[in-house]
Amino acid sequence: LSTEALNIYEKILGKEHPDYATSLGNLANCNYYLGNYSEAIRLGTEALQIRKKVFGKEHPDYATSLSNLANYNSSLGNYAEAIRLSTEALNIYEKILGKEHPDYATSLGNLANCNYYLGNYSEAIRLGTEALQIRKKVFGKEHPDYATSLNNLANYNSSLGNYAEAIRLGTEALQIRKKVFGKEHPDYALSLVFLAVYNKLNRNADAIKYCVEATEALSGIVKRTFADLTARERNLFWEQYKAWFEGTVHGIAYDMPSDSLVENGYNGTLLAKGLLLNSEMELSTLLKESGDEEVANIYNNLKNLRLQINKLYEMPAAERPLDADSLERVAQDLERQLVQRSKAYGDYTANLVIDWRQVRQKLGDSDMAVEFVSFPMRNDSVMYAAYCLRKGMALPKMVPLFEERQLTSMDKRLYLSSPMLYNLIWKPLEKEMKGVTTVYFAPSGELYNLPIENLPIDGSTYNSDLRSYRRLSSTRQLALRRDGVEVEKAAVYGGLKYDTDTVTLANDSHKYRTAEPVQWSSRAVADSLNLRDGVYELPATKIEAEDIDKALESAKIDTELYTDTIGTEASFKALSGSGVNALHIATHGFYWTEREATQLDGLAFLNTDMPTVVQEDKALTRSGLLFAGANTALKGLPLPDGVEDGMLTAKEIAALDLRSLDLVALSACQTGLGEITGDGVFGLQRGFKKAGANTLLMSLWKVDDTATQLLMTQFYKNMLSGMGKYEALTAAQKYLRELEVEVKPEKTAFQQIMDGKDGKKEKNPGSRTVRKYANPYYWAAFVLLDGIN
Repeated sequence: LSTEALNIYEKILGKEHPDYATSLGNLANCNYYLGNYSEAIRLGTEALQIRKKVFGKEHPDYATSLSNLANYNSSLGNYAEAIRLSTEALNIYEKILGKEHPDYATSLGNLANCNYYLGNYSEAIRLGTEALQIRKKVFGKEHPDYATSLNNLANYNSSLGNYAEAIRLGTEALQIRKKVFGKEHPDYALSLVFLAVYNKLNRNADAIKYCVEATEALSGIVKRTFADLTARERNLFWEQYKAWFEGTVHGIAYDMPSDSLVENGYNGTLLAKGLLLNSEMELSTLLKESGDEEVANIYNNLKNLRLQINKLYEMPAAERPLDADSLERVAQDLERQLVQRSKAYGDYTANLVIDWRQVRQKLGDSDMAVEFVSFPMRNDSVMYAAYCLRKGMALPKMVPLFEERQLTSMDKRLYLSSPMLYNLIWKPLEKEMKGVTTVYFAPSGELYNLPIENLPIDGSTYNSDLRSYRRLSSTRQLALRRDGVEVEKAAVYGGLKYDTDTVTLANDSHKYRTAEPVQWSSRAVADSLNLRDGVYELPATKIEAEDIDKALESAKIDTELYTDTIGTEASFKALSGSGVNALHIATHGFYWTEREATQLDGLAFLNTDMPTVVQEDKALTRSGLLFAGANTALKGLPLPDGVEDGMLTAKEIAALDLRSLDLVALSACQTGLGEITGDGVFGLQRGFKKAGANTLLMSLWKVDDTATQLLMTQFYKNMLSGMGKYEALTAAQKYLRELEVEVKPEKTAFQQIMDGKDGKKEKNPGSRTVRKYANPYYWAAFVLLDGIN
């Protein structure tokens, strides 16, 4: 509505009219409440300049703009600028309105908050108390602004350790907000959050009731608000609440054990894990299946526009032919149209809030669901715990596990050679796992990057020998589990020629070319120690791909084999919307941490002025797969216009339509790695999930070429014989562990001399057979994500 009003005022009154400035201010406030502080500053600054020109610098409206800008800057951590703006507004209000005016009190409150954020708690209390007294005198004790002053003063007192006073002030604020706004208002929920924390710090049992009610209230707010937001807005909005769901609620449950808090904590993590991904996927599916041609056109226009924006951000700002910010606003408008239109086809937020009871309902008698969580402690430590749930349990149970420092201080060489890691993670849960044959678990924190489903218990036994450990994005997947798709169409990549010449690549690109959204592009040249000179070919992947292709064909599956020079990035992108059900990719994978990316000249675009809200996009650009011809780009050599560079990023994968893809097997190094967040791992797995893939088979470290070929070939044989995906993988891993390989001892130096001297080859002593791949290094790297069926 604010945008519509703004457009009308611009058309009728022009961009220098006070009413236009008012609409700008309203729009700025909307962005502020959604957490889009940078956009709020941009709009608020424009409103300020108009009011300065029209009214001068001693007008209340000018001071209001200053005060609002102070709020926006404070939320971004620009406290010095916020203090400057608030002080200027305060002086104007004092001069023209007096020291008992509500606007003067607002500026006092802004200054108090800035001092609070800077650690000047006593000064914050002094300023906040003055603001409170003005609001009490002007508005009375049942006004929202008076409640805001109470709430702020409660925060300041809590920071000084005055918990009893914080509770008194916070409780008064809660009652006012309940009476004025009702129990579904964000300010009421915020009061609940603060009271839960104050009471926990004061060791009061009231923390329990406030915590439970806060989680329920915030869950409802998230679900209701998400229904009208674009992806970018959802991301920003979630930033304001995620700390509660990802950390605080678990910390309270850990410190003050109770049934209701454990139930509350489990529900909180069911909402938080993958929330942004789930909401995006639910909306995308709803729109793609709407059958509305106009919606499809808007969706495609938005997709192409996003590609243009991404290309712009890859370029230095001075070289961009278009304004990225302007295009971003157009994209936001298109996406908002789609969000509004989606309501005609259903509620895409319907499955976002899942209750633990819905998970329990899907568990068998010998199943257990485990949600791992990690949360900060007051001693600058991070604690890990597990929420456990079985079919016969009346409530979930929280089991404390270990502090992160215990994990990070451990010698990594001991992870798979001793029971130390198992003892940290699974041993505390053994009591809960009695009689359990299948554990469905969702990792958290550092556990995402560890093969915790394959840990040694003793010298020869692994936990996966005793029961099934199935890795899930979240145990909410159990409540929403879908039947497996019968594989009818597959694509297999392997034996790729990374030195494919540019003429062949150009011909291939023309073969698969669809609509080119932009006529210009910037290419990333990976200048890292392991890739800057190009990559070597992987002979075993050709055998692997051909064997898997034959196995799939023998099972009457329509299979396309991409190898040698035809296994290009362009051919892969052409799979979008093709209905492929199974995808196997045997190639090099890459993943750079943010620190590594800053050192790569060719990836300099990752450190440009991309908005902070596209951190996910930046992370997805740091991981990917290499296809035929990749060495041309890796070595920094030029490519013809319109030719793909052979470096397929997770960001590019996310833009594809792979909704029919039941299984993608990533037979490459480090394909399971990425940036760890509360919403999941931002890497290849995120890219494929956003594209619509159901189950992913991926690796956590650099894998042996031959061992991988043997494991993958056996995996497909097992599946095609009727095994489920998880059973097929564990059986293939066992096969590799127990495989006996003939080993011929090397000739001695004397034997080599004699071979050269008389031309007769001295025979080696007898060969022997060994279990060459018994070490978990060879087989434990591969993990299956969301392989429920």
